[in-house]
Amino acid sequence: MKGKYLVLTVFPVLLLLSGCSWFGSSTKDASNAAATDAKVATESNLPAGVLAVWADGTALLTEKEFNELFDAAIKEQPELQGMAPSFMPIIKQNLLNSLVQYKIIAKYIEEKGLDKTKEYLEKLEQISKAVKQKVNVDFFVKEFESSVSEKEKKDYYDKNKDRFALVARGGVKASGVKFDKEADAQEFLGKVAGKVAEFDKLVKADAKLTKAMQDFAYVNEDSRQIDQILKNGILSIAKAPVVTIIKVDDKNFWVVKATEKKASQYRSYEELKDQLENAVKQSKQGEALMKKLTELQQKYGVKVKEAIFAPAQDEKAMQAALAEGSDSEDDAEQFAQDDSQEVEKTTKAA
Repeated sequence: MKGKYLVLTVFPVLLLLSGCSWFGSSTKDASNAAATDAKVATESNLPAGVLAVWADGTALLTEKEFNELFDAAIKEQPELQGMAPSFMPIIKQNLLNSLVQYKIIAKYIEEKGLDKTKEYLEKLEQISKAVKQKVNVDFFVKEFESSVSEKEKKDYYDKNKDRFALVARGGVKASGVKFDKEADAQEFLGKVAGKVAEFDKLVKADAKLTKAMQDFAYVNEDSRQIDQILKNGILSIAKAPVVTIIKVDDKNFWVVKATEKKASQYRSYEELKDQLENAVKQSKQGEALMKKLTELQQKYGVKVKEAIFAPAQDEKAMQAALAEGSDSEDDAEQFAQDDSQEVEKTTKAA
């Protein structure tokens, strides 16, 4: 575990430092020149198992220390595992240079006493707390790992296929004429019932009807610029072509012409079932940990003053609209990931 969290806090920074111009080849060349002029130890006479030494000959970096960090980095960084073997010497060289430079920086900071200053200690404490929070979450999430059955994967696919398997959204191709009175709507319907082809001709022949006409294009669950009752009525049409009346309220009656009804197209379950394994695991894990958090909050008697940040009425309406397309299950699945990102932000800010 020690190696893992060493990588978490150090390795990304080392790669960053090794990529900086002020830690680039010019600095390396200058260091090499200075080392030659001072006639310090060369690679050929460094002690066995030592990669770098200080001026007095004491070890600055050992092979054991380097290998432990490098192995942990390769294990924890999937993108490094996938690199071609030809890139490994470059990665090792960058890491070696960065580790040496880090040791030099640490020695300088200690000599200057900067690690005893209030600002330094505050930032160190901030980062330490953020890392501990990340470790806590990792271990908490690990408590809820579970296996996944074939039925669970299929159920998850059926419930969530609109989110990840949709190829083309279906819908009902429709247009309609709005009437204020049901009698007028019924009268117009009598003229076009069973005569879908006559619908447009009759509308164009009457200026009032033309003004009240609206083309809805394809209506589906994602349609927003349409009254919900009207949308539901159009989506309930079982077969097209057809002309029908949809009542929105006592002063809004629509004679709707539906010319086509298309089903949504999805990638098949067989095509996606291998990818669903991890999605279902995350879903189950998320539900379990959020349930446990609720239980623990009750067990520990935690009370939160949520009202202090309560939004105004107009903000509540906006939040409700945004929440309409969200999924609480998604929030649970992202719990650990979001926390990790916050730790990263805090570390970078510090």
